[in-house]
Amino acid sequence: MNSITIFEQGRTNLINFINTEYEGFDQVLLSHFLNIFNELLDYREEGSHTKPKLIFTNNIDSIIKYIPKSYKLQIFNDEDASMFSSRLKPLVAIAKKDWCIYIEHKDGRFLYGICKTFNSLKEKTLLNEIKESSILREKTDKINCIVAQSINDLEMDIFSTRGNTIRINTSLNPVKDCDNEATINEFTKACFSKLRTTKKKLSEVQIMFENIFAKVVEDLNGAMCVIVDKDYKDNGFFEDGIWLETPISFSKLFTQSKSYSEEKLQAFASLFINMLNFDGITVIDTTGRVLAYNVFVENNIKRTKNVIGGARKRAAYTIINSRRKHIVGLYFQSHEGEIFYKSLIKPKKIELNNMQEQKEVENKNTDSK
Repeated sequence: MNSITIFEQGRTNLINFINTEYEGFDQVLLSHFLNIFNELLDYREEGSHTKPKLIFTNNIDSIIKYIPKSYKLQIFNDEDASMFSSRLKPLVAIAKKDWCIYIEHKDGRFLYGICKTFNSLKEKTLLNEIKESSILREKTDKINCIVAQSINDLEMDIFSTRGNTIRINTSLNPVKDCDNEATINEFTKACFSKLRTTKKKLSEVQIMFENIFAKVVEDLNGAMCVIVDKDYKDNGFFEDGIWLETPISFSKLFTQSKSYSEEKLQAFASLFINMLNFDGITVIDTTGRVLAYNVFVENNIKRTKNVIGGARKRAAYTIINSRRKHIVGLYFQSHEGEIFYKSLIKPKKIELNNMQEQKEVENKNTDSK
């Protein structure tokens, strides 16, 4: 007879987190959720990999009420949780493009449906609105809510409106914890580090980029984006690619408010994602202008021989190890779900250290005497 081994610690931590963060969470529903946990990490609909976003709550109407411009569509109404797995399959098939699945347990009934916000691309997504809502956090005595979202084939993030988060990893090997939101935030700030505009419009364009790359993480198998300085002149390093005669300037959609068009913004965002999804590297500058795509670099075998990964990762480290001036940073996303941002800006040298500064102060004090 074969022995069966399960990762009990991860299972125990998940159960404890849900029962602590969500008072009265139905234990039968929890059992069904645990049974399909691994399936949710690697969920495939007609061969296409998708990452379901699940909202467990006891009051979906209140969540919709307190999150601006949000909407829900109820689809199923059951008397118990036994149909949980069966209900998810048809919901996953339609819960795409920022739609989330909700499961509400209220008054002895289990209601299933989908929901989303109809925000502009420059505004926060439904999950971010839920996570950051001060109203929902204040009302956790009446409104329970836990959100579960797969990060890759091995990891799932779960957070509650109480402000706590847990990440469950099903890998046999310990891996470096990666905060995708923090990575994208750092990358986004570098993308607009030299954009001159108002604080409000800078915030909007950064949120837009964060939303775009949240879609990249969710929908694309891999991507690589290099940031160069706004005055960058290519000397042949990135010549093997398609350079746009007229760069795409996302910031102009915000700085020229009279010509703002949500439809145009969405169209260019979709175009940008298509470029990122294409073979090679996409190049943008520090004012957020898209300069080139389908760019390839010649692999430096000596400097990348110890790199574990495919051609995309070797290309990434060829750029990182090149130490070329005016290359600001690199965003990398692999098919396996690895994501990182590497800043390539050298720290500014400090001309005077603390001892030198102290010596100057002492000399001045001596002269004054």
